[in-house]
Amino acid sequence: MTRPRLPTLIFEVTRACDHACLHCYNFWNHPDWRGETLPEDGDLRPLMAHVLEQVDCAHVTLTGGEPLLRPDLPDIVRFLAGRDVRVNLVSNGHRLTEERTAELIRGGVTLFELPLLSYRRQTHDALSGCAGAFDAVLAALAHIRAHRGQAVAVFVATRRNIADLYLTLKLAFAFGVRGVMLNRFNPGGRGAGRIEELLPTVEEMRGALAVAEAASQEFHLPISCSIPLQPCLMDMAATPHLGYGFCAAGSERAYYTLDTAGNVRPCNHTPTVLGNAWEKPFTEIIAPARLADFVAAVPDFCLPCARRDECQGGCKAAAQVCYGSLQAEEPFLRHRREQLPFGVTAHPPAGLGAIGSPRGGGRGQHIGHTSLRPGRG
Repeated sequence: MTRPRLPTLIFEVTRACDHACLHCYNFWNHPDWRGETLPEDGDLRPLMAHVLEQVDCAHVTLTGGEPLLRPDLPDIVRFLAGRDVRVNLVSNGHRLTEERTAELIRGGVTLFELPLLSYRRQTHDALSGCAGAFDAVLAALAHIRAHRGQAVAVFVATRRNIADLYLTLKLAFAFGVRGVMLNRFNPGGRGAGRIEELLPTVEEMRGALAVAEAASQEFHLPISCSIPLQPCLMDMAATPHLGYGFCAAGSERAYYTLDTAGNVRPCNHTPTVLGNAWEKPFTEIIAPARLADFVAAVPDFCLPCARRDECQGGCKAAAQVCYGSLQAEEPFLRHRREQLPFGVTAHPPAGLGAIGSPRGGGRGQHIGHTSLRPGRG
């Protein structure tokens, strides 16, 4: 049987974290979450081997939680590198000492993904929910550069930091990042309780995209918007140097997510479990029939739109976590569609801001293995 080819696989190696980010999207940090408790110790390599033997995948993203809370993280990295798998590590950077950074780079981490939420210490620390976070992430970026590693910075755009974008991009460039992920705040998890406080307006996001467009050219810096932006709210054709994408679930660009118990989900934002890798073959778990309801879910508001199959209404996982339904309007659309340039009930022409192929397409520069859509944000 032909093994399914995956561009990447997301592995949540822990749900524990030493930060308390205000914008956190991890669904298990939602105040109403009552799901199962997953194992936080034990050797994860047999599970990884079991899954990788069933798929054609040369790239794994290790995330959490905070992966560096696992003492055996270097062993996991070396195990993957030994199988010729490239490793992307998503971290808050707080535990990336120079010694640990050098060890991980030697072991096989090819890309670090770290948050840089402001050029101002106070703002970054406040959004991270952790004193010292700003100094720690800058030190981590310096360590990565000193040991000839590669890093991308993640800027989560909220109402509290969006005005800081330009100088934060300049700071990221100065620290030698190979690209930036500009992600608008995508509520879920802890962030679901801070929608009014953190969700940027449409005008704020349009301004941020314009700033990023100019900065991308000024610094020759690839910038990718990994969280979907609705074409009815944003004219993406106005920022041709930025990368964009829509929900990739069920497509050839899908980034299936695996937890420590072996549960497989369509992406790292949704609690929907497709099946367990210990119990069913991976090909059966990701079969179109299992994904059909997830892929087909579109808000009623979006049904008349010519671009509904491409845009899908934004991030349906955020709608699911915040409002209990994949078909609900996700928070950015629900709270901001009164700012539609075409009117509250109108939709964009099919050609406006066209940004690629249906379901998960994209354009602009890519950072890393794709446009680094499956990351922190």
